[in-house]
Amino acid sequence: MSADPAATVYWRPGCPYCSRLLGDLDRIGLPVTKVNIWADRAAAARVRAVAGGNETVPTVVVGDTAMVNPRAGAVLDAVRAHAPDVLADLDVDGMTARAAGPWQAGLAVTLLAAAGWFALATANPTTSYHLAPAVVAAAWPIARRLRAGRPLPIGAAALTAFGGALIAVAVTLLLSARDALAGPILFGVPPLTEALLSVALGFVVGTVLSLVGRRKKAG
Repeated sequence: MSADPAATVYWRPGCPYCSRLLGDLDRIGLPVTKVNIWADRAAAARVRAVAGGNETVPTVVVGDTAMVNPRAGAVLDAVRAHAPDVLADLDVDGMTARAAGPWQAGLAVTLLAAAGWFALATANPTTSYHLAPAVVAAAWPIARRLRAGRPLPIGAAALTAFGGALIAVAVTLLLSARDALAGPILFGVPPLTEALLSVALGFVVGTVLSLVGRRKKAG
């Protein structure tokens, strides 16, 4: 027997934001009712009532709570807060983990930052980019958290930050091998050591920022 719908999603054909949200909700396994506002004039009126007079979609209603263009994680949070009985027979922990998005979400940002740092350091080996390793290491978990629209689970945050740190370490070692870490240093340690310390800083910052907004479980 299928689960009762946890939310109502108002959408329309051709809306990329609707497609993304519905795809994300399907991926995390949250049952919803879909209403096409172009085929239901009353539904369009309900959307206008909660969206400032506009037919902005996706609009999601959970109980008495309406959200305009939310992320899937925000919808799940609203269901947990306002309609927890709907989740009684569902794998909420699994849904929460999937709401963090696919593991590769945000990876492109880290790779772009790494490529930019590598290009700059190679072209200007005597110029220091002290925080570049930290930026590369932190970019992936932060970008993934922004993509999810909610704090990441602790395991996902740590693993994503670790992945970003590995990329930053790889670029650091490659630049060191090319003698492209020859700029001034800040802390009186060898350039390679300073860069690795910056990676560690990025790992910590990325992990912490990707967890911002997490609530402690009552117990």
